[in-house]
Amino acid sequence: MKTVILLRIASMLSAIFCAGHGYASLAQLRDPGEAAVFMAMQSYRLKVLWAVRTHWDFYRGFSLLFSVTLLLIAVLLWQLSMTAKDDPVATRPMVASLLIAYLSFTVVSGIYFFFAPAAISAAISSCLALALTSAKKG
Repeated sequence: MKTVILLRIASMLSAIFCAGHGYASLAQLRDPGEAAVFMAMQSYRLKVLWAVRTHWDFYRGFSLLFSVTLLLIAVLLWQLSMTAKDDPVATRPMVASLLIAYLSFTVVSGIYFFFAPAAISAAISSCLALALTSAKKG
């Protein structure tokens, strides 16, 4: 399969990952136990540098930052696919870097989260590995 197609598939998968993560991050609470945990996170304040924040602020903030990161990666992968049209070999260093990142996402998701983010990260990793091997002088 062509490098361009593989990078575009990876881009679309990253956008889907972003949408799913963003939706789940902003979803309503599911049960009273979860609400109690979130209320506790919102009630404990700590001073960090010059600001007072709660654990909830960090939880929500990092969740949103990850969604933005996934969207950025989706855009970068799409832009990289356009570069791959003209010079697929030039994309190899960045594809390799993104592959390492997504392999890390796969492992972390598998250990700390659940199947869906691990599976989509693994699918993106597969696309990137195939893109890396297909980006040869031709």
